Amino acid sequence: QPALFLVEWAAFLVLQKRAEPRAVAGHSLGEFAALAAAGVLPWPTAFRLVRLRGALMEEAAQAHPGGMLAALGLPLPEVQAIAQESGCFVANHNAPTQVVLAGGEESLAWAKARIEERGGKAVRLNVAGAFHSPFMAEAARRFAQALEEPVFRPPRCLFISSSSGLAEDDPERIRALLKEQMVREVRWCAAVETLAALGVQEAWEAGPGEVLTRLGRRITERIRFRSLKEVLSDV
Repeated sequence: QPALFLVEWAAFLVLQKRAEPRAVAGHSLGEFAALAAAGVLPWPTAFRLVRLRGALMEEAAQAHPGGMLAALGLPLPEVQAIAQESGCFVANHNAPTQVVLAGGEESLAWAKARIEERGGKAVRLNVAGAFHSPFMAEAARRFAQALEEPVFRPPRCLFISSSSGLAEDDPERIRALLKEQMVREVRWCAAVETLAALGVQEAWEAGPGEVLTRLGRRITERIRFRSLKEVLSDV
């Protein structure tokens, strides 16, 4: 997690030389880079929190084994029903028909069978735990204590929380959302729709890949999504 944060922060600094952001949003870990970019937290503080977050999540994953499963091709309400029936939890809503579940092995196996029965595709994710679910409750409790110390400042640009899916400008509200981030669903689809509703016309992915760029293109046609590589290829 710390290495990925540093890559994202470095990518932001490169992109910032081309344009100051009007709005920022981050998916899961990426939310810390977004908070630093918005000036809510100094980047060294965000980095320190990311290091602690990674350690706590690793401990929680070892103490409460679980995994994650991507449901592809089914709408959110249908996957929510499967999650409730199976005892899994909706962890990420990444695109209109891409929903990630988190839970124990038996629950995930049951959910996988139901997804495939209903015509969807189920793909196990190569992750070490059931993140963004109650499996992370102890890690979230300990992380919440650490979040009491830093000063959270008002964002200097629009900050879209991937926990609420909305624009958030109250520092204490942002702190509260971050305390619950480990156990809450990543509402990425809602966050991107909020960016579109706010009039954002172009979004740059500050990171090493193109995952969010591809997801964004599936969520809305109102925003032009570009990866870091695409932006840097401009003459």
